[in-house]
Amino acid sequence: MLEAELKASLHGMPVEALLNRALTQGFVPAGKVRERDIYFNGSSRDFRRTDEALRLRSVWNLPDGPRENLLTYKGPKLDQVSNARMEYETAVSDGETAEKLLEALGYQTFAVVEKIRRTYRLADVSLCLDEVNGLGNFLELEILVQTEDCREAAVNRLLALLDRLEIPRDRLSRRSYLELLAEKAGQQGT
Repeated sequence: MLEAELKASLHGMPVEALLNRALTQGFVPAGKVRERDIYFNGSSRDFRRTDEALRLRSVWNLPDGPRENLLTYKGPKLDQVSNARMEYETAVSDGETAEKLLEALGYQTFAVVEKIRRTYRLADVSLCLDEVNGLGNFLELEILVQTEDCREAAVNRLLALLDRLEIPRDRLSRRSYLELLAEKAGQQGT
């Protein structure tokens, strides 16, 4: 599956006002979850250098719903505007065993990202409001497309939606939460 995605920082912006604009556009609530992402790196290939990601995500439906575990591979970003990537994802029944299996195969845990995510949907568009530990609030807009031919049109739809939500385009970031946390840690270490 191909993921067309935009991410924008909401630092200093009133999140509830943005939410009201989204609801006015027709978005409807689709759930609230806590996510814990464990990122792995290969011994023969450094995913940080190749712009890839191997992630084991644990998702807890809030307030007290069941837990789900997902193993995801994300390929390199496909354009200079969005976070569009090829993505392969599958459910795993036991997250702890999956983590041990990856480590036994030589993959090493190198980072953990935790967040609370509120999701809203409008047709084929997902809008996520994320509270990321250590980073603050972000908006993600996403459309899943079947082919590369559809990606550019999907990104343009997301950009138009971003404008309707009154989020300035200079708040867009192509960096993942993982990259943003690493950058922040590097700045704090200097």
